[in-house]
Amino acid sequence: LSIWDLGLDTFRRHILTHQLVQTRTVEGILMLIEQERHGDMVDRSLLKSLLRMLADLQIYQDAFEKKFLAATEKLYAAEGQKLINDLPVPGYLAHAEKRLREENERLLHYLDQSSKWQLIHTVEKQLLAQHLSSILSKGLDLLLEENRTEDLQLMYNLLGRVKTGQQELCSKMAEYVKKRGKVIVINPEKDKTMVQELLDFKEKLDKILRQCFRNNDKFVTSLKDSFESFINQRQNKPAEMIAKFVDSKLRAGNKEASEEELEKLLDKIMVIFRFIHGKDVFEAFYKKDLAKRLLVGKSASVDSEKSMLSKLKAECGA
Repeated sequence: LSIWDLGLDTFRRHILTHQLVQTRTVEGILMLIEQERHGDMVDRSLLKSLLRMLADLQIYQDAFEKKFLAATEKLYAAEGQKLINDLPVPGYLAHAEKRLREENERLLHYLDQSSKWQLIHTVEKQLLAQHLSSILSKGLDLLLEENRTEDLQLMYNLLGRVKTGQQELCSKMAEYVKKRGKVIVINPEKDKTMVQELLDFKEKLDKILRQCFRNNDKFVTSLKDSFESFINQRQNKPAEMIAKFVDSKLRAGNKEASEEELEKLLDKIMVIFRFIHGKDVFEAFYKKDLAKRLLVGKSASVDSEKSMLSKLKAECGA
């Protein structure tokens, strides 16, 4: 043994295995960490020296870590329980993010790296996993409705740290889309604005998927399925309204768009069109309107008419 190892061994046997000394040392360390978690300034270099000493003496795990993780679990269990009721969901998520950042700082400044996985997992479990259903049921619909992209991005990132977090977020988003979309499609009073509202709704959700949910394939598929589900809850009417909407945009006198803008709009309409089961209903209305436009010379643009026909041909093979 080197003199250093001999010294450590002697120190461990005669001083730190003395139960009272060990207990008081560990309790002192835990008290300082608790004070820091409650916002007090503490001497981090002192904590670093004490914890390095425990690691050098090979008693870090047995003497300190078990008690430290138990104290961590107790603190965040109580905090999560209280704050999920006291704070609105965006505030709660910001707090959880802050707590995770603080614990990572502790690992950087004085905790042993061997504690990392269990420490971070404990915080994620108590602040996120335990309150997953509350976070989603209390917060998601409002954030989607109000287009709160930063909060939605934070929710996606934090729930990605929890085992089934993003999966449940995806299914809750699908529920919202079906519920909100049904309101647009089912209400006869909304018939005149139905197609524009569908286009706006789809554009808003695509943007959220892109900005907040990283175009996650499962979310993209879920969004398509949700649109197909709600848009076909009212037979034939959406198909009829889409045909009428196309007619209004392709008629002469529609001066609101350049040919380029019209082309983009037709592409967006085709996305909505794909969700519809009653494509034959659309076709009947579309053909009738097309004939009318061509017969009375009311078509805004021959190129746009050709473009729309080729899109329909590509889609339906007709």
